[in-house]
Amino acid sequence: MSASPSRQRGEFARAELEKELLHDYSTSDTGIVPLSERRSLYHFLALWITLAAGFTYLFLGFQYHDAGYSLAKAIGAGALGGFFYLCYALPAAYLGSKTGQTHSLLTRSIFGQVGSAIVSLLLIGTAAGWIAFAFNLLAVMYDGLFGWGHVVGIGVILAVVGVFNNLFGFTGITAFARYLVAPLMILWMLYLVIKGFADIPGEALSASPPGGELGPLSFLSGIGLAIGAVMWGNEPDTWRYGKPRFLWPLAPYAIALGIGLVLFVIGGWMMAEISGAGPFDFGPAFKSTVEYSLFGALLLGAVVATVMQIAINDGNYYEMTNGGQNIVGHVHGWKRWYTCLVTAAVAAVVTWWFPHIENGFFKVAGWTAIALPSATVVMCVDQFLLPRWLGLHRSVERIPEWRAAATGNWPGIVAVLLAVLFGAWGLALFPGQTSAPSLGLVPVEAWLLAAVLYLILVAAVRPMPNAKALLGFARHLRQTAGPAPPS
Repeated sequence: MSASPSRQRGEFARAELEKELLHDYSTSDTGIVPLSERRSLYHFLALWITLAAGFTYLFLGFQYHDAGYSLAKAIGAGALGGFFYLCYALPAAYLGSKTGQTHSLLTRSIFGQVGSAIVSLLLIGTAAGWIAFAFNLLAVMYDGLFGWGHVVGIGVILAVVGVFNNLFGFTGITAFARYLVAPLMILWMLYLVIKGFADIPGEALSASPPGGELGPLSFLSGIGLAIGAVMWGNEPDTWRYGKPRFLWPLAPYAIALGIGLVLFVIGGWMMAEISGAGPFDFGPAFKSTVEYSLFGALLLGAVVATVMQIAINDGNYYEMTNGGQNIVGHVHGWKRWYTCLVTAAVAAVVTWWFPHIENGFFKVAGWTAIALPSATVVMCVDQFLLPRWLGLHRSVERIPEWRAAATGNWPGIVAVLLAVLFGAWGLALFPGQTSAPSLGLVPVEAWLLAAVLYLILVAAVRPMPNAKALLGFARHLRQTAGPAPPS
């Protein structure tokens, strides 16, 4: 059912904001979003336009140009990355809307204590990495516009203050996205791209620019980079507020991906072409772009950049906060805004520790493409395929407290860890690894590996007398649900 008109009108009322300041349906006591609290499709359209568009995608197009991609090749890599992400994202979103739970709370029911802690830490780590990249990138843009310097210090300050909207939960991040960010993003990029097509010679648009300063980037690697750039991995966190229908998110996803991985990729490619900047000169390239497409209004460029980066990082803070709530939200007297403050501190430390934006982008995008999605794929297999294929149903309607959760779903944990290790090896993410093997489209292969391994391991464990414990069924389910020995 959809939210009532009175629910929508009262969405930003003081009582509503105070309620979400306290819990935002992110603990075992208040962890399932009721159907009466579900939001309209417009919420998600505005939110995902914001989350799937911004300077991250301009930077992606910029890197494509400096890797020697023609404009057509850059568009193709971005669009295919969006397609493969959509193949993953639709079932991931349905998992959230069907259960009404955050990604982290679902891991407690499906992966048990050990698996839930591992996945929550992965969630916090990847989100903190994106925050570090985004705010260091914003500091680089400030430096390009005004020559301020102090990139790392400014980035750390931004990482601390950027958590503010998350104090008000899902309402906080959707309000900022809907009314302030999306129109600015789209109008500016449309003007830049239209002006670029008019001014850049046709031969330059069709040719492959000289590139390769950062090393070769194959077309499949470029698609994988787009997947990592747009990937969240915790899609249930936002879509738990949506209607529980599989194709309901399709329109917001498609529109947002078209804007982020096509329009903004074109804009980033044109930034590099117009400015003539190299891969390490995004700040000067941004200044050149502001002079070209924002009439030289440097202050306006800074405002637009700040608004966009804060808005898109609302999603990263939301991801971190929900992961933290899964771990500590059950503590007596603990409030959600305490977790927000802790996540801001963690983000500041990572921003200080991880300042190099080019290396940071490739590393964070790589880990994001494989880590959380592998866990989400296993959860989708658990909830949607195991009941049909192996007759195994795990109820998640009651969220177990930590002490009532199983120790671990060992087949699920093994499947995720092996898939992540394979993906990290395939993307050359290990410390000291200097080259990646030619394995194809590594992120998608990692997801499939996680799914297949989980199915095989569950089928092997199912006949065992202690199968329920090994599969991580919560203690309250072991007497009433679980696998039956095969006849």
